[in-house]
Amino acid sequence: MSTDDPPRPGTIHPVAFVGAGPGDPELITIRGRNLLKEADIVIYTGSLIPSALIKGLKATIFNSAGMTLEGVISLIRENVLAGKRVVRLHTGDPALYSTIHEQIHRLRLQNIPFFVVPGITAGLAAAASLGQELTIPGVSQTVIFSRVPGRTPVPAAEDLKKIAALRASLILYLSVGHIERVQQELLSGGYAPDTPVAVLERVSWPEERAYKGMLEELKEIVEDAGIKKTAVILIGNALRQDNDIATRRSLLYHPDFSHGYRKSGQERTNHVEERPAPSTTLITYITPAGRVLAEKVARHLGYDSHTELLSYKQVKATGGLKGYWSEGNRLIFIMAAGIVIRAIAPLIRDKFHDPAVVVMDESRRNVISLLSGHIGGANRLALKIAKGLDMNPVITTASDSLGLVSLDLWARHQGLVPDSWEGVKAASTHIVTHGFANIFVDPIIHVRELPPGLNQTADKEKAHIILSPFLAPRSSHEIVHLYPRIFALGLGCNRGIDTVILEGAVKAFLKRHHVSRDAIFCISTIDVKRDERCIADLSKGWGIDVVFFRANKLGAVPLENISRHALKAVGAPGVAEPSAILAAGKGATLYIKKEKTRDVTMALAAKRFTLDPEEA
Repeated sequence: MSTDDPPRPGTIHPVAFVGAGPGDPELITIRGRNLLKEADIVIYTGSLIPSALIKGLKATIFNSAGMTLEGVISLIRENVLAGKRVVRLHTGDPALYSTIHEQIHRLRLQNIPFFVVPGITAGLAAAASLGQELTIPGVSQTVIFSRVPGRTPVPAAEDLKKIAALRASLILYLSVGHIERVQQELLSGGYAPDTPVAVLERVSWPEERAYKGMLEELKEIVEDAGIKKTAVILIGNALRQDNDIATRRSLLYHPDFSHGYRKSGQERTNHVEERPAPSTTLITYITPAGRVLAEKVARHLGYDSHTELLSYKQVKATGGLKGYWSEGNRLIFIMAAGIVIRAIAPLIRDKFHDPAVVVMDESRRNVISLLSGHIGGANRLALKIAKGLDMNPVITTASDSLGLVSLDLWARHQGLVPDSWEGVKAASTHIVTHGFANIFVDPIIHVRELPPGLNQTADKEKAHIILSPFLAPRSSHEIVHLYPRIFALGLGCNRGIDTVILEGAVKAFLKRHHVSRDAIFCISTIDVKRDERCIADLSKGWGIDVVFFRANKLGAVPLENISRHALKAVGAPGVAEPSAILAAGKGATLYIKKEKTRDVTMALAAKRFTLDPEEA
């Protein structure tokens, strides 16, 4: 029977539960749209369904907002028995907070067939709107959908504090009306105060609003925006935009990762910043005593689904170590070092790509960092095991054995961007060879303490290492230049300007003030510029996050010069200067006052940047 034929009485069509998506009518599936066109009856869930989805349908339309469950089921039954096609249209995806469970139960009791068509849920649409992946290697591989209890209770085992202890990527529905409670429970449960958050109201609707900040600001963000309902909250370090996280990469597209469609070795890279965090920890042993020790090591390290305990015989039977030999993994051997050396020798590449390799003896005397001590983390791993199991750590890397700084780890921990990693390597060699390196630290940076091996000098010409956000001619002794990510770049621009114009203005601005692009940690502006293509393009092209502020926030920042034009156009006394100051946070200073071109206004604010001796 074609879809244009009249329904025959007695024909039983299955009821279709269809996910309408988060709001944008174009985000419904093709199958869902076709079912709506064919339907005789559509029962939709009230105001959260966009009118464009149900407008112009041949079906008779029912709004279930004022109906009870019994009324909905009675309506479905009546029309199904009359041979009509019924679509039950739910917001988002029917699998989440949709109440289809209770409807399906009653349909089953009455032998009424049904099927479910998935939709896009608001939390995932929010991530898409932010241009955000929620599962980043080494940062988060778990996404939790939850809510706080309101009129509908939440099981005690799913208390928000318990969920927070996992520090996974978290998406909260139906919770914005309890925002103070949300913030308190997430903080007390385990998320750090500076954990990134995003609040999106009416995701994918034309009136969508999105706000980003830190967990400690969550209540203030929501209250200042006046958001009362129809919003989702995203929390987690996957939202963080610092360089270490932004440059993480998966194994799937890594040049050294083989799979059925691609062989490894197609490309090579030595960028330290692209090394992912540990993915798999393999603990392998030979004897029963080694197995007992392996279990103790696993418990001490925090045994999880990414930890594998296998006998060395099992490892060889499943293809050997090649499957585990990938940057980011950690390999712990409880056996003689000679066995390990012979096994790994054919696999060794370089310190930028080899996994951390640690060797332990069964008698629990020594734990040896054998390979990839610094960048791979074998030194830290050996020290952690030794401390927990009361063993002797054996660290042979020169800087560690001499008690000197590991410059590459220290630079990464401090958030410093080198002009070349080869320069970092050369400076590290100088430190080991001479016992020190002179470092010039720009006065804009606060120094709490420098690690052993770095001697601070006020004379740039005598410095082997320059630590400054500013570009300068290379001095005679200079080996490497480290740029601190210290500046927030405040931007205001005319509506609709081309990306080339904006980028050209910013480059010229930074060049005038001898500021390196690597010293910029974020772009900041007013939230009405959220849809400005040129700002989005600059952010993406430069790999720098954009932070948006509301007009009332910008207006609260004291300014020397108020812009009447900005006040009239966007309701704020300024954009570039106050947004940069706010983005740079507490202790920020306006380093370069606003400068204007025909289309662009720019300013730089410096955050408080303090060096400490910790490496990682």
